[in-house]
Amino acid sequence: MPQDEEIELVSSQFDSLLNKEQKEAFNYLLEHTVFCPNCSNICPQGVVDHITVLTDVDEVLMKGKCAKCGSGVRRLMLIEEDAGFADRVKEIRNN
Repeated sequence: MPQDEEIELVSSQFDSLLNKEQKEAFNYLLEHTVFCPNCSNICPQGVVDHITVLTDVDEVLMKGKCAKCGSGVRRLMLIEEDAGFADRVKEIRNN
C-alpha cells in the first residue's frame, strides 16, 4: 500500500483540520514545548518562520526556527483527534 506524501498546510487547510480546542493545544505546544538542540532548552524566545505539515501518517508536525539562535526545530504536535479528524484529513488529501 503506497504511503501518502507530506503536505505543507496552508492557513485555510490548517483552520479546517483542527477544531478550536485542538488549535489552542497546538498554540500552547508551539509556545511552551519546542526544544532547541542548540540552546539545549525549550526555545527561550519562541519559534519563528514555522510551517505546519500533515505527515505521511496523518500527524501534525511543526517545522520552524528557534527565535533566539535560528536553529531549525520541529515538534510533532500530539493533538487528540476528534471523530471528524480522519474525514478532514481525507478531504485535504483529496484536494
